[in-house]
Amino acid sequence: MNRLPFAPPPQLLIALVAICLAASAAAAQDPAASQATPAAAPQPAQQAQPAPNPDNAWLANANQLYYSSTRAGLSGFDCTIHPDWRTVFAGANKGETIAEDDPRIALLKTVNITLHARMKGGSTIDWVAPSSPDKPLDKSSTDLLDGMHQGIQQVLQGFMQFWTPFVDGSAVPDSAAGLEITHTPTVHTIHVKQGDTEVTEIMSKDLVLEQFNVTVNGASIKLAPAYKPTAQGLLVNGFVAHILPAGAAPSQAQDMTVGIEYQALGGLTIPSQVNIDVVGSGTFNLAFDACATNPKPN
Repeated sequence: MNRLPFAPPPQLLIALVAICLAASAAAAQDPAASQATPAAAPQPAQQAQPAPNPDNAWLANANQLYYSSTRAGLSGFDCTIHPDWRTVFAGANKGETIAEDDPRIALLKTVNITLHARMKGGSTIDWVAPSSPDKPLDKSSTDLLDGMHQGIQQVLQGFMQFWTPFVDGSAVPDSAAGLEITHTPTVHTIHVKQGDTEVTEIMSKDLVLEQFNVTVNGASIKLAPAYKPTAQGLLVNGFVAHILPAGAAPSQAQDMTVGIEYQALGGLTIPSQVNIDVVGSGTFNLAFDACATNPKPN
């Protein structure tokens, strides 16, 4: 008997939670928190201004190379989501043939799913399942719908949390204060540590972000983003992630790949397809359509 994927495989949820931590760590690069307040001391009548930090100009230059939803004016978007349910079931039932007319898939296709994506956080989904008082669903069907509701919500909210910092421009800090930045002829490194969170970003000599590594509360997350060139700058279109939960042995690390395709709507760029594959655990392929963008007010 096929195993019902009432919820995503546990490894998928672990991976999504870890990536969300990585996104939070990216946002944690708040240089103001790292600045010490000097003790009061007599000040001369005229105090020389400190020389500008050249890394501030370097960061500004690097930031301009990337597409930024913030500069584009996107505050959010709303889309109907169409999961590839057959792929979900096939990933949860290795080696099994999943028919196109599987009754579970037919039931899930009757659900209307809407993502209300918000670039500043607080993204939500609407999950509208079929309802017929004259013909109520049996417990197996209700359990299936409830489990997949929770799973899709985790996947979409997790995606928004780890995708947003790489598309809104915040993955590249806007100030060098509190950061350790080093340069060599072939690589540039940004490093910051705050409490239990440590972030290291590695850029190529051409300022392409190649590695985004985070340790947080004992967990290790290593992201390798990929980009495609656009007229507005480099746009992230994929990730490879290596996640090691806190206290786990290296053999328990989870690998994850994410692919993102885009659509242009009203002069703004938003996802059209997101494919998330946790190696050996599960796959979610999600189509975004019937979308509307929420531009920022002028």
